[in-house]
This record gives sequence, structure tokens and C-alpha cells, in this order.
Amino acid sequence: MEKTDLTEVSTITKADSLILRDLHYKWKHWVKIVKANWIKIGVISCLGGLLGYGYAYLQPLNYQAKMVFVVEDARNNTGNLGNISSLAGQFGVDLGANNNNNILSGDNILYYYRSASLAKEVLLSPSLAGANLSVMDDYVKIYGLKESWSSKIEHIDQLHFSPMTAKQNYSVQQDSLIQIVVEKILAGQFSVERIDKKASFIEVSTNMLDPNLSKIYCERIVGAAVNRYIQFKTQRQKSTVDKLQKRLDSIAGLLTQKTIYSANLQTSNATMDINAIYKTNSAVATETSSREKTLLSGIFASVTQNLEMAKFNLSQETPVIQVIDSPVLPLKEVKTSKLKMLLVFGMLFCMGALFYSVIAHELKFLPK
Repeated sequence: MEKTDLTEVSTITKADSLILRDLHYKWKHWVKIVKANWIKIGVISCLGGLLGYGYAYLQPLNYQAKMVFVVEDARNNTGNLGNISSLAGQFGVDLGANNNNNILSGDNILYYYRSASLAKEVLLSPSLAGANLSVMDDYVKIYGLKESWSSKIEHIDQLHFSPMTAKQNYSVQQDSLIQIVVEKILAGQFSVERIDKKASFIEVSTNMLDPNLSKIYCERIVGAAVNRYIQFKTQRQKSTVDKLQKRLDSIAGLLTQKTIYSANLQTSNATMDINAIYKTNSAVATETSSREKTLLSGIFASVTQNLEMAKFNLSQETPVIQVIDSPVLPLKEVKTSKLKMLLVFGMLFCMGALFYSVIAHELKFLPK
């Protein structure tokens, strides 16, 4: 048995030695091929580098606008309850302290800011250039999209995008063009990310050809998202406040009328002719009016208390959006690095030339 084992070990060792020897031979062979074709490889690498340099040179100059903000939600500060909920969650028990369902909680904001509806709302907001123009018109003009669309759309010069209103209707053609611009922006001109995974700071940035357009889009998309978020968070509580306020105004109007009526009765009693019948009726009316006034005053006080409590709850529900950094002109200029593109394209073409030289030689496409 021992002799058999030694024979097997010896066979394995010889096989490994042959593999290493073959790899060593192949490596020397490939190095020889590279040395034989180094001029061609060098020329191809230089051409690739020049191509990368030309690509970077032709890239337009963009302007970057950045905005950093943080969301403080009082309802999310659960204190010890959050710790207990986390501990209970390990045992499969949910105490309802998980806030990941909020729009701006967790990574939800990263998807929310990339929504097409939000981008469309910003594009169709009023432009600074004119009352009947929108940011969409500014974008189309700056990027020269009418020239590229002229072959597909008739009377392109007369096409404009009015600011969006509740009664505004856009044609199918306008909606399709808006969708094209939205996809272009979301593809590479707009980004949102967390500065640090452990922090709550959110950074929104835009890269566009015009500094004013980049600044406006960055500011308005943050404003639109914040307004939507606050409306979503406070919609139910605000509805309660509005109902209580309407009820309070109605009671206040009735109380004012009743007060005026009581005052008129008292004045009438003071000047009434001496007559037992009239005096009796006046006394009853005065007492009834006083009782109704007292009842309305109690209801008014109760509704006022409920309204103040509802307003306090609304203030607790309303999150605080604290802007840390805002875009300020002049914006940062963003240009593709020529040196970086030269090195990247040069290395890619060099690797491609090396790979082609070895594979072609192995397949007998090139002479040895």
C-alpha cells in the first residue's frame, strides 16, 4: 500500500511540474510575441489615447448645482420606544415604530427624487424668461432640441410649453417630447444620493449646459419634493384643522348675531312703554336669548380648544426641512478630463492590441 501511495504522489508531482513548465513556456512565448509587435501595440495605444483626448475635447462644458438638506421629523424620534421596537423585531414582533414607509425615510428618497412625475412638474414650472414660458422651453432652447426635432415635427417653431396649471392640457405630441427630456435628465444630468449612509444629509445635484437652468432645476426639484412630502404627511391633520376652523367661524357668526339680538332686546326693554303684556314677552325673549348665548359661548370655547389642539398636532406632524447648502452663482464648471480620457482610452486600446496579437498568433493569423 505504501509503495502504491508513493507512486501516486510521484505521478501527481510530475503532472503539476508539467503544467507549470507548460505555463512558463506559454508566458515566454507570449512575451516574445509582444516584443515582436511592440511597435504596432504602441501605435494603437497612442491612437486610442488621441481618440480619448478628442472625445474629452468635444464634450461640452457643464455647470454643476448642488443642494444639501436634512429632514427632521418629530414623529420619527421615538426615543426608547425605537430601541424596544428594534429589540422586539429580533424576535419577530412589530411594535409599529418602523418609519421606512415614509417617503423621505431610508432609501425611498433616492427613488422618489428620480420619479418622472417630479421631473415633469419642475420642467413645467414657470420660467424666469417670460410669463407664458416654462423651464421646458428654456431647456429646449439651450440644448437646441428644436433643430433635432424639426425633421419629425411640423411647425416646431410654434411649439411652446405653457406652465402647468390645474386646467392645463397638453397634446400627445407635447407629452412625448416632455417624456424624452425627462429621460435625458434622469439618465445623466441629475443625481441624488446620501452624503454618508449613517447620516441623514441628502445631496441633490444637476449638471447642465446653462448655469441658471442648472440652478433653477436643482432648487425647484427640492422645493417640489419637500412640498409634496409635507402635504402627504399633514394631509389628514390639516383636513381636521380646516373643518374645525370652519365650524369655529360658523359658531362665531351665530354668537355675534345672538349678542347683537340680546343687546337690542335690552335697549328695547329700557325704552318700552309701560305695559304688562309687552314686558312679559320681552323678559321671556331676553332670558331665551341669554341662554342661547351662554350655550353658544360654551360650544365656541370647546371648539376653540379642539382647534388649538389640532393645530399643535399639525405642527408636530409637519417635518422641518433644513437646507444646509444651496447653489450659488457662479456654479462649478464640470468638464471631462482630457488627461483621464487619454489614459483610459490608451490603456483600453493597449489591452485590446495585446489580446489581439496573442490570440491572432495562436490562431496562426500572424507569422511567427
